[in-house]
Amino acid sequence: MHLIYFDESGNSGGNLADPQQPVFVLCALIVPEQKWQSLETALAAAVEQSWPQPRPAGFEIHATELINPKTDFFRKATPDHRLAFMGAWLKLAVQHDLKLVFRAINKQQYARWLNQTFGAGVSINPHVAALALVAQVINSHLRKLPGTPLGIFISDENHQVARDVDKAIRLLRGAEGSVRLTQIIEKGFFVESHNSLAIQLCDLCAYVIRRHEEVRLGRKSKPVDGELWKLVEPLVTIGDEKFRDVVGWLESQQKKERPGA
Repeated sequence: MHLIYFDESGNSGGNLADPQQPVFVLCALIVPEQKWQSLETALAAAVEQSWPQPRPAGFEIHATELINPKTDFFRKATPDHRLAFMGAWLKLAVQHDLKLVFRAINKQQYARWLNQTFGAGVSINPHVAALALVAQVINSHLRKLPGTPLGIFISDENHQVARDVDKAIRLLRGAEGSVRLTQIIEKGFFVESHNSLAIQLCDLCAYVIRRHEEVRLGRKSKPVDGELWKLVEPLVTIGDEKFRDVVGWLESQQKKERPGA
């Protein structure tokens, strides 16, 4: 069994024209069950070393707090301290030989595709589209592993998309043809991110990838962007996301929901 943790970065909901967040990234961290306990222990030990008690109630690792902190607790730490911790956590993912799958969506291009394909007024959250694409790579990855293990999806609690995501997983598990998720069991599980160190680690990865993709679009790069990307890049698994098949599936599902449209 593989535990597959999801988190996102650059979520602006239905606003696909936000100039401050031009890219949406959905990231999935694949953790084999035999490595889960070791990973959790190592992540917790790193937290204790860098952020010893007393910590504030609801303490949680967020990439944005480490890069540009808003709370007093993280603001008290120097930038070097915060970045060193971020690097230490990312190195733990590499040491545990974890795999990372992601999909970056250019929101302006996505908005144009929605309008051209479905017409004005139709909104499909980019999270759902990215999930369908990422899920294909994960499914293919699991099928190629010895024993063809199964996986289970665990996501950060996101009330905006939880229902749509759960529905998409269920439909993809029962779909016909190439987009069917043969290795994913049950439904999607949603947990509060402060209760999962693995989701918090995934949050760091998603942030680093989003910054990398924004720089590729022409945003100004900072030295830290390249340094962090070098730590995340070895984790990235590239696979067949069946882009055309997934797009066709999205179109067919939309037509079923809006017959005659």
